[in-house]
Formats: sequence, C-alpha cells, structure tokens
Amino acid sequence: MRNRTRTVIWKAAAALAAVITVGACSGSPQVRSITLTFIRHAESQSNAQHVINTDIPGPSLTEEGQGQAEQLAHQLARNNFDGVYASDMVRTQQTAEPLAHALGKSVEILPGLREIEAGRYNNTTTKRADLTYLVAPADWLNGDVKDAIPGSVSGEQFNDRFTAAVQKIYDSGHNKPVAFSHAESIMYWTLMNVNNPDFSVLLQEVEQTEGFLPNTGQVVIDGSPGDWTLVSYNGVDVPQDPGLGTELFVDFRNLIEAPQFAGYDIYEALLGGNSATIDAALQTGLSQVDTALAQFPVAVFDDIVTALGGTV
Repeated sequence: MRNRTRTVIWKAAAALAAVITVGACSGSPQVRSITLTFIRHAESQSNAQHVINTDIPGPSLTEEGQGQAEQLAHQLARNNFDGVYASDMVRTQQTAEPLAHALGKSVEILPGLREIEAGRYNNTTTKRADLTYLVAPADWLNGDVKDAIPGSVSGEQFNDRFTAAVQKIYDSGHNKPVAFSHAESIMYWTLMNVNNPDFSVLLQEVEQTEGFLPNTGQVVIDGSPGDWTLVSYNGVDVPQDPGLGTELFVDFRNLIEAPQFAGYDIYEALLGGNSATIDAALQTGLSQVDTALAQFPVAVFDDIVTALGGTV
C-alpha cells in the first residue's frame, strides 16, 4: 500500500514538472519593444511672440525655427530612424520635413500628437500659463484625469487620443520611430504613462530653461503600449530603477485612474445610445476597476519587499 501511494505521488510530481516545463517553454509570445523619440517642434511664430496658440493648423516656424529644423536634421540624420511622424499642426510638420528628407522618408501625420488645446486661454500670454492653461494638466500628473481645461479637453480625452497615436506608431512595425509633437503634450503624456516618471528632471528643466521642453528638445521612451520606460528627458538620462517613492506613486496613480477612465468610456457609450456598446463599456469598466483594486495591494507589497532587498 505504501509503495503504491509512493508511486502515485511520484507520477503526480512528474506530471506537474512536465506541465511547468511546457508552460515555461511555450509561454506567451514576447512583446516587441521599440525606442520612440519625441521631438518638440522648432521655434514658431507664437513662441517668438510669447503667445499661447493651439489653433489647427496654427502658426508656422520663424526664420530662426527653420534654421533649427535644418540643424536638427543634420544632427540626427545618422540615427537611422525608421519612421517619421508629426501632429496635424504646421510647426511640427515643418520641423519634421528636413529630417524626413535626409532619411529619405515621408512624414506621416497623426492628429493625436497635437498640442493640448488651451480652451478659453488660447491666444493669451505664456507668462501666466502655469496659473491658467496648465492648472488642470498639473492635476493629471497626480492621477486626477477627470479635470479639464476650461473650454478644452480633460486628462482622459487628451490621454486617449495621444495614446491612440502612439499605438498607431507601434503597430506600424517601426522599431526606432521619431514623432514631432509639442512641449506640453510630450511632457504630460510621458509622465502620465511611463513606469518611472522622474519629476526631478522636469524641475531641473524648468529651472534651467523656464519651460518644460525647449524647441527641438527630445524625450526618449522604450518599451511597448502599457509598459513604457522613460530613457532620457532633453538629453538627461533617467534612472531605469525609479526607487520606492516613484513606484508607490505609480501604483496609486494606476489605482485612481482606473475608475475615471472607466467612467469616461461608459459616459461616451451612453451618449451613443447603443445598448450593446453600453453593455460592453459597463463590463469593461467594471473589469478594469476590479483589476486595479486587486492589483494595488499586491503591487505595493512587491515594491516594498523589493526595496528592502527581498525577492518577490
């Protein structure tokens, strides 16, 4: 009897080992990783006049800006970018064109890369942008994506459209694309979506240049949709290991954003009036919130254990 029991145990162990081995060997396909470089446009007419202008197609480059675009193309022509993208605004397209020409490529227009609309603050001076136009976007960085710029978009709407543009870039198959966009759009989307948002580099940038990103400034990220890592911000390398404080911030951000994104999708479905769409939005929203609630304590525990030198 004892030998028979022992045989059954050994067979069960062997079967379990086989399952684990097969699972390890045939695991899910590896997600393709790309390096995406965002570049702010060169100096525009509104930049030179210190005026907020988010109209489409908007002002063109100044003579100085045209020189900056040519110089940028000369500097980056050897970087072997395999795709060139720009927003639907004139200043990004004019900045992208010299580099695209040097690379022998065309510029693909993605409206989702456009500037964040200033709403009621459009065509006002940039000197008070931090107290008007950018009050709501500052809340987006803390996870309050329901907040909206008066007369303009909320964090949900901005994030959805910019993320959709990035998804198109990823789906194109390019592994080293470059996307010409705008200072606020690049900065806010990046810090809202990377796993290692480093606010110290942003504060350093503001202190040195009095802006979020200078004309032709570059931000590099690496990874895939939903799993992006900030590599560098305007030439400053960013630590890949963000530290416990940043990891806990990201955990909390993911927790509070989930019900907001779900609520926005449900609201959009209700406006459409299609019962199937509404039902799908409800099911997806509930699943997103449930997943976020379940993952939050696990993520926090993992981060703390790892920070203390343990192994999860």
